[in-house]
Amino acid sequence: MTSKNQITIPKSVRQILGLKENHWVIFEFTPEGEIKVRGENAAPSFEAFWKQELAIIEEMGKFDTGEMFFEKDLGEENIEW
Repeated sequence: MTSKNQITIPKSVRQILGLKENHWVIFEFTPEGEIKVRGENAAPSFEAFWKQELAIIEEMGKFDTGEMFFEKDLGEENIEW
């Protein structure tokens, strides 16, 4: 690991994960104490981005109407000064 906390991933591992320039490397920690590593494209395609955004709007409601969905109220917020 470098002084900037960067690591070098061997070419064979990059090929197995399908990593390319500007991809993200995702580390997932399992309850068993194992680490799973996967690669993910950092920049989704234009179509994929808007498909995801439209799905969120469909689920949550629109901002400009009274349809917006909010989770269960967790109670009041107390701020001590």
